[in-house]
Amino acid sequence: MSELKDFLAIAERTAAAASAALLEHRQSWAVVEAEIGREVKIDADKRAEAIILSALEQATPFAAIAEESGWSRVRERGDRYVWAVDPLDGSVNYLRDYPHCAVSIALLDDGVPVLGVVDCFVMSERFSGIVGEGAWLNGKPMRVSDIADPAGGILQTGVPSRASAESMKLFEARLTAWRKVRMIGSAASALAYVAAGRAEAYRESGSMIWDVAAGCALVKAAGGEFRIGGDALDQPLEVSAGNGRVALPE
Repeated sequence: MSELKDFLAIAERTAAAASAALLEHRQSWAVVEAEIGREVKIDADKRAEAIILSALEQATPFAAIAEESGWSRVRERGDRYVWAVDPLDGSVNYLRDYPHCAVSIALLDDGVPVLGVVDCFVMSERFSGIVGEGAWLNGKPMRVSDIADPAGGILQTGVPSRASAESMKLFEARLTAWRKVRMIGSAASALAYVAAGRAEAYRESGSMIWDVAAGCALVKAAGGEFRIGGDALDQPLEVSAGNGRVALPE
């Protein structure tokens, strides 16, 4: 596990550097470059991703899959480890000065998230964890909640830009099962909140691996569980996560 601790330290340093830049350049980087349906691309996404990929490439030989550039260092060697990077999860929130946005960096071991960092830089909260080792919020241990009944719990969810009509019907069905439902516009932050015991579960359809990998690793590291369903890392996924006491939302 000492190897994973070294990789976590790299991810934490890298996320911190990108977060600092996003805060420093917020006025000049909050520029819309493209709008496709509900999805918005802003200058900050590309700039933060460049910082992250450069740092990771200098520190490790691993391939990476990232929101803006897709695959880098294509897996010709069949790499065991792959970085999954969302340089700015919650771009619209960042653009509108809404606080729930984050830098998200995960390490995948044969496609499975094993460590993650979610840096909610506006809130000055950095969530980090290693599956099997533990999870931390600003360096202090964190755990999932003990609530076992959805009727007394909080579901974190969202309506991703890739949502289908079928997934929207399922989304509507979930709303009545939980005491409260929260949609904060950042999958990484929402999953981190489950890991920290602020909510009991997360469910979303159409997410990409870079949206959810770090958060799923955090949930597992904090004592919870997750399920990722999909055919490939570069395709939309079905993602559920929870505290291990409530059933994973369908």
